[in-house]
Amino acid sequence: MWNIWKEEVCKILSRRLIWIGLFVLAAFLTLRLVTEQGHYSASIDGNTYFGQEALEKDKQLAAQYAGILTEETVRRIYENFGFAYYNEQNILTGNFCSRFITEKMTDFNQTEGNDPDNIHFLEGDSWKQYTEPYLDGSVWFDYAYGWNDLKEMVPFMAAGLFVLFIIGLSPVFSEEYSCKTADILLTTSRGKKSCIFLKMLAALSVTGVLYVLSAGYLWILYLATFGTQGLDASSVLIGIPAGGFTPDSIGGFFIYAFVLGLASLVLLCCMTLAVSALNRNAFAAVILSTVLFFAPFAWTRIGIATLAPLLGLHLTKAVTYLACSMPFLLSMQWGFAFTRSQELIQFAIALAAGCICTGLAYYRFRNYQGL
Repeated sequence: MWNIWKEEVCKILSRRLIWIGLFVLAAFLTLRLVTEQGHYSASIDGNTYFGQEALEKDKQLAAQYAGILTEETVRRIYENFGFAYYNEQNILTGNFCSRFITEKMTDFNQTEGNDPDNIHFLEGDSWKQYTEPYLDGSVWFDYAYGWNDLKEMVPFMAAGLFVLFIIGLSPVFSEEYSCKTADILLTTSRGKKSCIFLKMLAALSVTGVLYVLSAGYLWILYLATFGTQGLDASSVLIGIPAGGFTPDSIGGFFIYAFVLGLASLVLLCCMTLAVSALNRNAFAAVILSTVLFFAPFAWTRIGIATLAPLLGLHLTKAVTYLACSMPFLLSMQWGFAFTRSQELIQFAIALAAGCICTGLAYYRFRNYQGL
């Protein structure tokens, strides 16, 4: 019986486009990080450093101010290094500490940013809204530049992998139709029952292993470049909304993001296999699965603005919940500042959708009547 699983795994892994895509994705992430490292600079005590030396100097500097972030910490950083600003080469000067207070606590974004004399700390309501949350005694400060960069790359890597998985999984059932092997397979009792689940299990096995290996490779890249410093710092330092349900530490956030990615992957597999079982043409299955994958993104960017007046508040909210429970947005829902109860609702929707897609794929392939 496990020969079916083994053969299906080999069929999925034999698709060269998957391996080419994985190589291109890994090469891009590596090249981007190497380039980012080479362009990195830090200005400390009148000296400017570049590359890996700048990273090490910045980490050592941040360690001196590590701890609960207070107004005293901010004052010390400002007195020692001033504000960061764009120099004549349009490069943001300063170091991690000065850049942090400049970007988070001043009107830097409302100025041209090229003259430190024109940059001032926020005041009044702006200070209360944007700055005080960092100074409420719950934020642990430390070097977080590398982890902010990794946060930006995780959704990109996930989206790239998911597209490759769609290409790899779309032929699982549709190829059986086009090659006329489904007619033979379904003549046996095992072919109409356990074989179908083994094909699904093979799809989950391959994609799960590739996802874990890809995530591990990305972590190795960043750990080799930035080390482990800052993983115990507060996740708000890398732009994670404080109002939502996410772990407080940067390390905890990335574990949570990894789990979200796995949940999204399982749902993606279920949806792609359902589409594959409904289409006799593998290429059509790829196109339809890709459209379904990116549809939630299109809804948040275009659909809400254009259709909300027609659908009304409650229906728009329901569609948005559904969109945020689909693979594309489920893997990055930490950016929406959802509460614990809202996230549980979305996981319930995702679980229901996965079960429906699995059942649909099973019964469609089992009851296939041929051409």
